[in-house]
Amino acid sequence: MTNDEIKAMLEAFAGQGNQIDLSGKLPTFLTELVSRAVPVEVTDITAIDGAILEALQCGDRVVKITGNQKHLYTVSYKGEGAGEGLCLTYADASGVETVSYDRTESGWAYNSTDKGSF
Repeated sequence: MTNDEIKAMLEAFAGQGNQIDLSGKLPTFLTELVSRAVPVEVTDITAIDGAILEALQCGDRVVKITGNQKHLYTVSYKGEGAGEGLCLTYADASGVETVSYDRTESGWAYNSTDKGSF
């Protein structure tokens, strides 16, 4: 479900008060919201499965787990179609890192990691 589909569903619920069909769309909507609240977790930020990358949208979060540490990346860019890409950006007190993927004809491919310091 895309962000636009979630927004449209929410707008459809507006003004319905207690007349919302609980056996219909509301459970789907709430399940989608809950699933988006939990970030994707990976151990290698440069080797994320293509299906995961395809499902990510701008603003989604990915947690890189290294030992006992967790680092939060945010999807800061995602283009549509072949030749476009996706960027995951992490920032902390000492710098910023962006991991880039390209969407190719054969799927997603890691491109680069760019780092900057403060």
